[in-house]
Amino acid sequence: MTAVDEGALDPVAVLAALGVAGATVIGPVGGGRDTAIWRVEIGSQAGALRVFRPEQAAGCVREGAAMRAASAAGLPVPAVLAEGAWRDRPAMLLTWLPGRTLADALATWPWRVSALGAACGAMQARIHAVAAPAALGSAPESWLGWFGPHEPVLRDRLRALAAPSPSLLHLDYHPLNVLTDGRQITGVLDWTNARAGDPRADLARSEAILRLEPVATGPLGAIEMLLRRALLAGWWRGYRQVAGPPTDLAAFYAWAGRVMLRDRGPRPDRPDHSGSLSPRDLDRIRRWAADWQRRADRPE
Repeated sequence: MTAVDEGALDPVAVLAALGVAGATVIGPVGGGRDTAIWRVEIGSQAGALRVFRPEQAAGCVREGAAMRAASAAGLPVPAVLAEGAWRDRPAMLLTWLPGRTLADALATWPWRVSALGAACGAMQARIHAVAAPAALGSAPESWLGWFGPHEPVLRDRLRALAAPSPSLLHLDYHPLNVLTDGRQITGVLDWTNARAGDPRADLARSEAILRLEPVATGPLGAIEMLLRRALLAGWWRGYRQVAGPPTDLAAFYAWAGRVMLRDRGPRPDRPDHSGSLSPRDLDRIRRWAADWQRRADRPE
């Protein structure tokens, strides 16, 4: 099974299994590649019901732990209203946060790209100021192993560089998982990938997604790429204003490229290739990762 099949799930039964009564299911919400999501209402309160695949149980636990840690630090994340399982599927009911995705906001207000980028960077720096809860695993192993058992030289380099005190890492922080009202960040969603580790891994992961995810061909693609570059410039400005400038990023970029190859390439759990990029796009990511690997290996 490559993704949660919403047609095979009964959200009312899932809510009952979580001990939630009297909820109204409004309908499914798009955008979740690895989980099924429904918008629900409990009285006057809106919520999001997330149902995971059976093998995602550990990710569900990490997500809950990460959101509780972020919420305790005053960050705008969903509150966990209920959690448990329906049959063999982990599930949780979360509060519904205000705002629209950053991707949607940029399509509506492209002239705000620099300010919104700075707000995103500042929010990511605030996330990294949170100490990682124990449920996210020990650092650096909890994030280092993400790109597979290979590349021992890169692994050793990253282990040597890793910050001694593990921070909360989102590791899927991009415009589809950030909510905004057009001026400030109103929510950070989808904490399934959360880990304990070095903030530079999270930064490199975000930049790799923004630089390497494919865009449309033609003029629209060129405009989108310009917006992404402007977003990244603002992003880095906002991050540095809060956390200062990070150093020694080359090895983390190489790691992020290899994570993206694993994440967006063909995988045994996706025999239908859902979520996979084209060979041409994967080659571009491979070259990007190799270039950063060479820079990381270059003597000081």
